[in-house]
Amino acid sequence: MATPDEVRRARLDADYEEMKSIRGDIISWQAFGMPPHEYVVSFKIRSFVNATQTRNEHRIRIILSPSHPFEKPVVMMHEMVPIFHPHVWPDGKVCIGGWDYREGLGSFVVKLARMFQYDPDLVDPYSIANYNAADWYYANAALFPTDRQILPVPGREPGQHTFKIKKTPDPNTQELTNNLVQKDVQLPPPRRTFVIKK
Repeated sequence: MATPDEVRRARLDADYEEMKSIRGDIISWQAFGMPPHEYVVSFKIRSFVNATQTRNEHRIRIILSPSHPFEKPVVMMHEMVPIFHPHVWPDGKVCIGGWDYREGLGSFVVKLARMFQYDPDLVDPYSIANYNAADWYYANAALFPTDRQILPVPGREPGQHTFKIKKTPDPNTQELTNNLVQKDVQLPPPRRTFVIKK
């Protein structure tokens, strides 16, 4: 039977792999430790820092405890003014509510990104950290979500995908061809068929 330390190490390794699948233009991060047990994550997401002012980039620090994954992570704003959100205390600590130890870290971070977008599905009126922000949030429902960028899906890493390219006739020469060529090209899933001119 695996020891608690072996369970933690295996989970930290799995979390690191899942985090790699969400890194991109919207979410970027730095990992600390071997295996990584602390992350500084940047979101390029439009969020409010007070009732009238927005900011387009935010950093948080995530600390995974020695009891990870069975104890919830500590999440706080990192070296920045906190966002003005019902689930962020004025000192910058983020209230994450319940914690499901089965959820991977990449999925958890995407959920935090949705929170930074003020996704109404992730605002819990029974778990308020900042009552001023909550009053403002409920009085200004038309402002939310503040950012509608499509976030990455954890576990889906862009890779090599095979697709077919169908050669079509040049309309000027009216040549017909039914050749199919297979190529390996970097594309996000799903498999697609492209039409190109000869």
